[in-house]
Amino acid sequence: MRARLFISLAVLGIVLGYMASPYVALCRLAASLDRGDRFAVERDVDWAAVKAGLKQDIADGIIGPTSGALASNALPPFGASFASGLAETAVEHEVTPQNIIAVMRQMQGGEAMPNPLTMLEHAFFETPTSFLVSIRNTDEDDGHLRLRMVLQEGHWRVVRAWIPQSLIERAAQRT
Repeated sequence: MRARLFISLAVLGIVLGYMASPYVALCRLAASLDRGDRFAVERDVDWAAVKAGLKQDIADGIIGPTSGALASNALPPFGASFASGLAETAVEHEVTPQNIIAVMRQMQGGEAMPNPLTMLEHAFFETPTSFLVSIRNTDEDDGHLRLRMVLQEGHWRVVRAWIPQSLIERAAQRT
């Protein structure tokens, strides 16, 4: 009887720890950004995967069907190719741990970063090794930052980030 209770409690502890682990990883990433710990941010984000996703999002926002004024301003094939190349170059040079840390510090104005758990809109497991997070954008009413985290070798890493469409449209209007 006692052994069964011990095993049940151990299994419950493992399950609860696993379910809490992506939230802990998200808080750890926020703390790393707040401290300016470039190495921890590099460890917690799959930069190649995130950059590839952002390039696609930006290209889709500039080239593909979008809402508002951009829908009527479709680029011809050469212009679309040129815009995609600009987006790829910009993402490669600007989306780095150092720049993300600098942007986060600038946005916070010297204040400590708020706990990301207080800003969660949605957070759920897509699969046992994939976790999707939607974080309210504090500056805008119409957008959420969404992150996909994947469990890789016992460690949760951000592999995809989606920025609000309104930010993509603003970037497209500047080009």
